[in-house]
Amino acid sequence: MNNKIPKSTIMGLILAFFGGPLLLFIFNQITDDIQLTNTIVIIRESCLFILTGLLLVLIVKGEKLNLESIGLHNKHWGKSLVLALLITISSVVLLACIVGIFHLLGISYGEGSNRYDNVSMLVLSIIMVRAGVIEEISYRGFIIERLEKYTGNRLIYLYLPALIFGMLHYRQGLAGIVIATAAGLLLAFFYLKKRDLKANIIAHFLVDFIPNILVPLIAGAS
Repeated sequence: MNNKIPKSTIMGLILAFFGGPLLLFIFNQITDDIQLTNTIVIIRESCLFILTGLLLVLIVKGEKLNLESIGLHNKHWGKSLVLALLITISSVVLLACIVGIFHLLGISYGEGSNRYDNVSMLVLSIIMVRAGVIEEISYRGFIIERLEKYTGNRLIYLYLPALIFGMLHYRQGLAGIVIATAAGLLLAFFYLKKRDLKANIIAHFLVDFIPNILVPLIAGAS
């Protein structure tokens, strides 16, 4: 364990923890009283991707490390796809159990907003891609790897990111926070077991895409 954290890593942790959430908060404040459009959402998502690009630059240019240092590599695609499927199935089962418990307790979850009614399915799909790519790079890849390296404390590198990840879903209410925290812990568990970030990214995307895009499309076509 190395306790001396480089400035570039500190900057990266600040960006990974707070860059995206701060940007989303600002956009939410600006657009809170208006109906979202494709243009607004695309601008928002593009800004989020730019922030993540800056994080990757910090890793390569600032820390002088390659992207394998956050579990992002181009190896074993077959194994990664199988792992992504396993993560997806595990996540769906976990989330279904939690939603079932909420239903028994009379806690509502998943009541949608009409703010996205004018946003196309294609643009909504971009949001799903962004969530999978950016949240996994930030919260599972970079944050977990760096906090593990510089603290060695499992409470810090595993549970703290998952808790913060869950709290950032506050707009979805208590149920949303609980579900996001549980999902974050499960994704972190698989990441720490295999250190394969692309499997996490694919699984995260599928868990968001299937209920929010695929199922409505199939239901609308039937």
